[in-house]
Amino acid sequence: MKRIKYILLTVVLLSVLSCSREDSVLDVDLSKYNTDTFITGEADDWISTNLTMPYNIEVIYRFDRAMGDISRNISPPNLDRVVPTGEMVLNGFLKVYEKVAGPTFIRTYTPKQFVFWGSLTYNTNGTVTLGTADGGRRIVLYDVNNLNANDPVNIKRRLRTIHHEFTHILNQLVAIPPSFEKITPDGYNSDWTNFSAEEAQQLGFISQYARDQYTEDFAEMVAHLLVEGQLYFDRYAEAAGADGKAKLKQKEAVVVDYFKQYFDIDFRELQYEVYQMLNTNYNDQTETVSNQLKLGYLKNIPIDFVNGPHYANYGRSGKFQVVWDNVKQALEAVPTSNPTPREARLFTLNFITDTQLRLEVAYGSTASATSNTIGYFDFTVTYQVNGDIDFTYVPNVASAGTQYNNGLVTYSGWKLLIDYLNDNIFEADWIPESAGLVNFRKFAGFQLKSDPANYFYGPITLN
Repeated sequence: MKRIKYILLTVVLLSVLSCSREDSVLDVDLSKYNTDTFITGEADDWISTNLTMPYNIEVIYRFDRAMGDISRNISPPNLDRVVPTGEMVLNGFLKVYEKVAGPTFIRTYTPKQFVFWGSLTYNTNGTVTLGTADGGRRIVLYDVNNLNANDPVNIKRRLRTIHHEFTHILNQLVAIPPSFEKITPDGYNSDWTNFSAEEAQQLGFISQYARDQYTEDFAEMVAHLLVEGQLYFDRYAEAAGADGKAKLKQKEAVVVDYFKQYFDIDFRELQYEVYQMLNTNYNDQTETVSNQLKLGYLKNIPIDFVNGPHYANYGRSGKFQVVWDNVKQALEAVPTSNPTPREARLFTLNFITDTQLRLEVAYGSTASATSNTIGYFDFTVTYQVNGDIDFTYVPNVASAGTQYNNGLVTYSGWKLLIDYLNDNIFEADWIPESAGLVNFRKFAGFQLKSDPANYFYGPITLN
């Protein structure tokens, strides 16, 4: 029986969990876990209802030495951690696959046994084992006692383990395409702990552990793409340098094709469902538009109703269209020395920093459709605790430059748009949903907190 270990450097784990061999909780009352005399309780009822009956999955959490390495000192989980761990398995693994791949897939290929251990298991090379997959039918999870359902980072680290191990199970059914191993053949090293994360990234690996061997590399790619998300992966690849990025993107393509070709699974849809689950069940804000703004990742959103084909394809808000039409009328009414009035063409939200928005407006003479004049208006950006966003207008000063002066001259024409941004509370989101999963994270926008039907959106550019 082959045992595949998923491990992390102890020093990395310490920074996340603040634990060590000395403070791992091993002093448990084993009489409560006797597999011969136990009386079923609430945890057993929950497991039976949610995992055993619908999915034919057995969960072993009572102390059973046969379910662990007898050479290691490990303990069973605290009873109050069993159901939260089961909920994580159910929502973060079983249900997302079931929704995308269908009930037949998950009932056919899912491991039929999960084993929960409360403590970590330590390895001689300074690493710890987070999980194992045995024989294609069992997944063992360690460190259950430190599970914290209120900490998305804690949950995501554990879900990476589950998805990593399940990938190994799939690979036992359908081998990894040979092309994957050939992308970074010289980068694999069983002594991966002695090399830095930065080096792994530059060489085209998603993590240090991915360098261990190509099977671990493939499983790490799947786990990170699903749990950490596409935005994380793209930023990671971008920071890997030209060669590292190219290799990471090649590996991504093989992963996506593998799931589609051999299991008829749309990997992008699977990513989306994991994202939705993390956001809904564990309040993970990592991949939200608001978080991209806070971290300075979102550069700009252009709103061009004339030249943007996405509006014809995916629609736009009729309520915001009324606002825009009124802006156009107001701008035409602004006095000008030219024989023809001004025409509002488009506007762009440029996020200079996480708290500074520059509204860039483009307008021109109605007699010329090819020449635009640019005006600027500044806003501060405030993030509410609940995720809502406020924009506050900062009045223009002519001495700030030509574009700000252009804004001053035409202020009365743009005032309705300025007031729209200044006077409302907004929610940021990946909209519109009608763009579908193929375009997920390509478009973003803002909708009124008080009226979600009043919104605007455009294609995003990330920093």
